[in-house]
Amino acid sequence: MAQFSGCEPLVGEIVGLRSFRVDESGLLLPLYAREAWYDGTNTAVCAPPTGDRARSDHPVAAPDCECGFYAYGTETAAARNRNMRFVQAVVSCWGSVVAGTQGVRAQHARIDAIWLGAAVPRGLRARIAQHYPSARIYADQAAMLAEHPLSVLPCYDAPPQHRTASRALSALLGAAMLTLGLLPSSLVVGPVRDLWLTAIVLTAALALWLLIGSHGRSHLAAAVVFAGLTAWLVAPVFGWAGWLLRLPVLRALLVATGGYLLSLRPGYFPVVKSARQRTFCGVRP
Repeated sequence: MAQFSGCEPLVGEIVGLRSFRVDESGLLLPLYAREAWYDGTNTAVCAPPTGDRARSDHPVAAPDCECGFYAYGTETAAARNRNMRFVQAVVSCWGSVVAGTQGVRAQHARIDAIWLGAAVPRGLRARIAQHYPSARIYADQAAMLAEHPLSVLPCYDAPPQHRTASRALSALLGAAMLTLGLLPSSLVVGPVRDLWLTAIVLTAALALWLLIGSHGRSHLAAAVVFAGLTAWLVAPVFGWAGWLLRLPVLRALLVATGGYLLSLRPGYFPVVKSARQRTFCGVRP
């Protein structure tokens, strides 16, 4: 939460960048919620993206909560979100606004401009424009950002200098963990056994810590991931039967790989199936 909190509350409109999912009818949906945004002013209520129960004992957005509309403060921060390849929107934020190292959370937000990837179907582009007539639709991302510059706040992080190295290190560590879980028990001896036991203890401890300290669905999801990794590491002890412990992680890897390959297909654009009934984000009944 420190990425979108930590600085003093702000006054006035702050311009940020964010992404949306798009449904068949042309409505823009948050990435982790089902309620669509309105054209014009949207007003947030306390409904954190981690799934915690709504609270009414504080204004939105509160520094010690996760409520509010989110927006990235820089292109560099926004680029970490894979969905930004498909949809980007410049949004103005005001009211109670809390800033962090990566962006802001706000009580009120308005979509000012929308960039859609080249693969978006023409009919869907027209439906989006119909739902959001006050927002200009762009085919050129650079032109959108030139005409709608983002606000510059001193609390935003500077662009990382060693991002490629950290990604490579993470990938190497992940590959090493998966390799440990594939080794037959006859090879898990000496220093390899010590490393294997250390990895099991660490992953199990992380899973338990996340489960005990859970504050929402994101923490529970992370706990499940580390529990699956622990089962993967323990699998060599059970020989061929250990593949039953590896199945959840294998399935997750298969789904993730398939989704990634699908997103690389020329002309691919993700579209969410429209719900029969749709409520709008942040608007009280």
